[in-house]
Formats: sequence, structure tokens, C-alpha cells
Amino acid sequence: MSGRLDARGLLPPIVGLMVVAIVAQSWWAIEQDRQLTLNAEKTNGLVAVRLLEELATQTLQDAVRKLDMVASMAPPRSAGGTWQEADFRALIARQTLQETRQLKALQFINLEGLSWITSPDYPAHQESVMDREHVRYLLSHPDQRQVVIGHPFASRYDSQLVIPVARNLYAAGDRHVGVISTDIRVSYFGDLYARVAKANNASVALFADEGFVIVRSPFEARYADRNIADSAVLAQLRGGPDEGAFEDTSFLDDEFARLYTYRKIVGFPVTTVYGRDLDSILLDWRERTRDRILFTAATVSLIGGLTVLLLVYLRRLRRSTASLRENESKFVGLFQRSPLPLVLVHRASRRVIEVNDAWLQLFGYAAQEVLSRTAVELGLWVDPRAQQEVIDSLNTDGYVDRPDAWLRHRDGHTLCCVVTGRVIESAGESCALFSSLDVTQQRQMALELRGFNQELEQRVQQRTESLAQTNRELVAALDSLKAMQTELIRSEKMAALGSLVAGVAHELNTPIGTSFTVASALQDQTRQLQRDVQAGGLRRSAFEQYLASSAQGVDILMSTLRRAVDLIGSFKGVAVDQSSDQRRRFDLRQMLQDLLLTLQPMCRKTPFVLSSDLATGIELDSYPGAIGQVVTNCVTNALMHAFEGRLRGHMQLRTRALDDDLFEIAFTDDGIGMSDAVLRRVFDPFFTTKFGQGGSGLGMHIVYKLVTDVLGGAIHLDSAPDQGLRVVIVLPRTAPSVRTQADCAA
Repeated sequence: MSGRLDARGLLPPIVGLMVVAIVAQSWWAIEQDRQLTLNAEKTNGLVAVRLLEELATQTLQDAVRKLDMVASMAPPRSAGGTWQEADFRALIARQTLQETRQLKALQFINLEGLSWITSPDYPAHQESVMDREHVRYLLSHPDQRQVVIGHPFASRYDSQLVIPVARNLYAAGDRHVGVISTDIRVSYFGDLYARVAKANNASVALFADEGFVIVRSPFEARYADRNIADSAVLAQLRGGPDEGAFEDTSFLDDEFARLYTYRKIVGFPVTTVYGRDLDSILLDWRERTRDRILFTAATVSLIGGLTVLLLVYLRRLRRSTASLRENESKFVGLFQRSPLPLVLVHRASRRVIEVNDAWLQLFGYAAQEVLSRTAVELGLWVDPRAQQEVIDSLNTDGYVDRPDAWLRHRDGHTLCCVVTGRVIESAGESCALFSSLDVTQQRQMALELRGFNQELEQRVQQRTESLAQTNRELVAALDSLKAMQTELIRSEKMAALGSLVAGVAHELNTPIGTSFTVASALQDQTRQLQRDVQAGGLRRSAFEQYLASSAQGVDILMSTLRRAVDLIGSFKGVAVDQSSDQRRRFDLRQMLQDLLLTLQPMCRKTPFVLSSDLATGIELDSYPGAIGQVVTNCVTNALMHAFEGRLRGHMQLRTRALDDDLFEIAFTDDGIGMSDAVLRRVFDPFFTTKFGQGGSGLGMHIVYKLVTDVLGGAIHLDSAPDQGLRVVIVLPRTAPSVRTQADCAA
């Protein structure tokens, strides 16, 4: 009786302990099941997101390679010697995008934001794209040499959504000439993402780290270019690892909690994300939890039913395993349908676990010939050392990107491939997922382009040598021309002096002739007086008349001879100044008065008047010959050109002091003036409007050279048709001593 009481007394604690043990075990199993379910979903999500990342990486790399190829084919200079926009437009027009389903358009954008676009869907055309943010960024940052991914936008000619990938373009000497861009079809991602999303009741998205959505499936146009820059999740991902998982309730406008797996795309500021809602993921787990609770309750109420409930639990666990396997088979299907050649290799044994149809088609094998075999057995690698480098890189870094791997086709010919690989976990085993993209044709094109560049360099060298020879000949011709110009300038100066001599000689004829006539008359009167004296018939009236005539004759003779002396003295000073380059101190007014006296005969033969207004007190230490040559050339130039077709005209020479160091000489006429075309070339050597009519074209050139090189001053001309000419010369009172007129003539 007491044993029974003890047993009954022990039964409640034993039952309690059993209940506690069962509840604890059930709770632990529920939590473990939840973690297993989430971990399995994370693993499956990572497999999916890695495949999506491979697709996105390959697509973006295709776009970058296309840009690099076109940029490398762009001619740095046109035939004219300067880079032309039309050259690159022609190059863009020659490109074809038919071989790539993902690239929609290729375009060149100049520095003003005008885009020239070629597309297999629409004829080549141009449009302004300055409103796009990535274009403005590249044009305003010419030093940006990285590829930029722009916001998605609807193509203007068919409204299809595209993703722009662009980079700056440079000509010779790193001169920034514009932007080259290609557009990736959003639908290329959207179709595949939509299938993945539909097959797994998931949300699949691709977004830029900058903070905008590129594509999201289930696909809706309103999600394209959605701004997520303020998302806390995005900020967390920017500083996180390259791949991982997280839970969130509002990321990408979702209205319920999801488990997201993500992977960042290497080399691009883009992340792909795969998410399933937690309700769907934990649906089976909730059912199992309910069963466990019922099982626990039943166990507490009836220990005998434990076996039955345990069998139910095992049966439903098998269902969960089958569901997981079904999900894995779906992802295997995604692997098989990928357009990229993919192969899954066991890292330890290096044997092929799985291979997709694209890989088999590329290398010409059947699946049974590849599975469970190694690359060495297949003879896949042409260079075993390259294969070992890939394996070492994979073991060291966990990934490999080899742009120039040579692989062997089943029939023996070789292919140049871009091989990329990533280390992944599959079924608890460490595996490597490889993709091999055939770029043999692109490498061949690069070789042909290199040969073309070498040929072009040879042609440039030949033309450079020819140009050097031509330059030597031109230098010799220029030396000859300078010598001829020097001789012509000397001839022009001597001609001006000769004209001056002729004018003075003509002017001297009058006083000398008058003097000769008066002297002859005095001689005759004197002889007559002598005869009258000798004859004794000299009358007082006759003698007084002789004295009066002699006094008048002497006055006339002295006046005319004094004028001749003045002319000769002025001419002598002017001639000495004009025929030499001597520097001396002199009074400007006196020097110019002497010069004008010698120039009067030139004007006296014409109906034109030369007047002067010369300031006093301007003392110079300069070259009077150079100043006289300048004034003489201005007067002769005016007489030859200014009054053509006119019966009268007026010229004036004025001087004035500007300050203690500078003075001004102004020569004006009221002639026919000059047009803008003549005014721009008036100082050019050998330029004349009287070619073949006595004009040498050196007069004003000599004036310019004397004023600027010898006298150290500046000259300015102001004229208009029928408005006359004004020549303003500003000179220092002390001329520079660096050059002489002879130097100027040379």
C-alpha cells in the first residue's frame, strides 16, 4: 500500500518531468526546424543570386567590352589633321549589335550633349541627351575614366526600358571629345528574373549602389528607377560583405517580411537580390510546429500515442526534404537554361558535377562525355600552366577572372575564352562554378587592328619625313625672300631720296635762274657805265639810275641766293639723316620744318596742300633719319593713293607732347580713305592697291618697321571709305638703342 502511494507520489513529478522534457524537446525541435528551414532557404537563395549575379556580370562586361572595342577603333585624327565628330559617327554607324540580345543601342555623345545613336531596332538618328544624369556627370568630369551606369529610362523611339552604360572618350593627347554609351535592355534581365520569381514565388531585383532600382520582378514599370537611396538596408549593404542574407519588412516597397539573399557584382556598383516572403518560407514549418504542439499535447495526455505521432512527424519531415529537393531541382533547371556556358566542378576531385547545354554546345561535347571527368582527361586546357594558375587563384581568392584562356574544342581547334569562376557550396561540398565566354573573334579583330595601327604609324613616319623635307625647302625660300625684301627696302629708301633730290633740284632752278638773270642785267649795266665813263659822257641821272638798279638787283640777288642757301641747307640735313642711321639730339620742330621745306616741291606740282602744326620744345635723342623717312613715306603714300579722282585735297602734319617721356606725330588727309580689308593689310610687305602702277607695297611696311623696331613706338591707323585717313604715331623722346635702321631693313 505504501509502495503504491510512493509510486503515485512519484508519478506527478515523473509525469511533470516527462512533460517538461517533451515540451523542451518540442520547443527545441521547433526552433531548430525554423533555423534549418531558413538556412536551407538562404543556401538556395545564394545559389540563385549567384547565378543571377553571373548573368548580370557577364552582361555588364559585354557592354564594357563593346565600349572598349569601339573606343579602340576610333581614329584619333581625321584626314584634315583634326579630330572630327563625323569620324566617330561613321564608326558608330558601322557597328552591329545583332550578335548580342542584351545590347539595344550604341551611341556617341559630343561635348554639347548631342547623341548619335545606332540600333538594330531603329534607324541611326541623333537626339539631345543632356537631361540624363550620367551624361552630365561624365561631361562635367572629363578625368573620370571608369565606366558609369546610368538610371533606367524609356527609349524615346519605342519606349522600351534600357540601362545605359557609358564612359568618357578621348582623342590623341588625352583630349576629351565626348562620351560613348551603350544601352542594355531591361527586358533581358526582366524576362529571366520574372521566370525565377514566378517559379519560386519570390521577388528578384537588381539595383545600383547609388540608390536606384534597375529591374524588379514580378516586373512592374513603376519600379524601374525607383529611388531607394534613403533605405537603411542599402546603407547597411554598402559596408557589408560581398554576399549574404537579411530580413526586412519594407525593402523595395514590399508590404510583408521577406528573407533576402544578395550578392554584389564584382567590378560594378550593382547588387542583385533574391527574396521570398517569410510566410511562404515558414508555411511548412508552421504546419510542422502545429503538429508538434498537437503531438506534444497528445503525448502529455496519452503516452501511448507517441509512436504514432512520431511516425507522422517523420513522414512530414520527409515531405519537407522532398520539398527542398524540388526547390534544388528548380535551381538546377535555371542552371541548365542559362545562356552562359556554365560548368560545376568538385574542388577536391576536380571532376565535373554538372554542365549546361550552352557549355556543351560551345565545346562540342555530349553530357555523358563530360560528367565525372576532369579537365585534364578532356584535354580542355591548351596550356596546363594556365589551368594551374586558375586553380591557384581560386584557392587563394575564392574567384578567378581570366580574360585570355585558350581552351580546346572537342574537334581539336582552340578557342580564346574569358573564364570566370566562383567558389560555392553545393550539397555540403565545396565546388567551383565556371563560365567560359568565347571571345576568339574579338581577339582576332584586335590583332587586325594592331596591324592596321602599325601600318598607319609607318605612313605617318613617311609623311613626317616628306613634311620635314618640304619645311627645309620652305626655310630656304624664306631666307631668299628675306634677302630680296631687304634689297627692295633699300631700293625704296633710295628711291624716296632720289625723289627728294629731284624735287629740290627743281625748286633750286627758280632762285638760281633769277640770280643768273639779275647778275646778267647788272653786268650789262656795269659795262654800259664803264663805256660812258670812258667816253666822258656819264651823266648824273644815268649814274643815279645805275645805282638804283644795282641796289634793286643786289636785293633780288641776295633774296634768291638766300632761298637757295636755305633749300640746300635743309636738303643737306635731310639727305644726311635719310641716308644714315646716326643717332643724335635734335629739336623735332626744326627737323620737321627742314623736312617739309624739301617736301614742298613734291606738293607744288599737285593741287594738294600740305600744312603743319608743330609744337615747340620737343627735344629728342633719337634717329632723325627714321622719323624723316616715316613722315616722307606718309606724304608720298597720301599723294599716290589718298586723292585719286579728286581735284583738291588737304594734308596736315601735327605734333604734340603727351608727357615728359612721350610725344605724338599725327598725319591726316581728307582723301578717299580705306576699307576694312585694306586697313587690315596696309602694313603687310608688298601689299599695294597700285600694283603695276608704280606702287611697291613697301612704303607703309617700312613705316611700321621703323616706328616699332627702330624708334621704339607704336602706330595706329583710323580710316573709313570717303572719311580720309588719320595716322597716329606715339614715340619716346629717347629712342631705344637696341636696333638700327639697317637691322630693321634686314
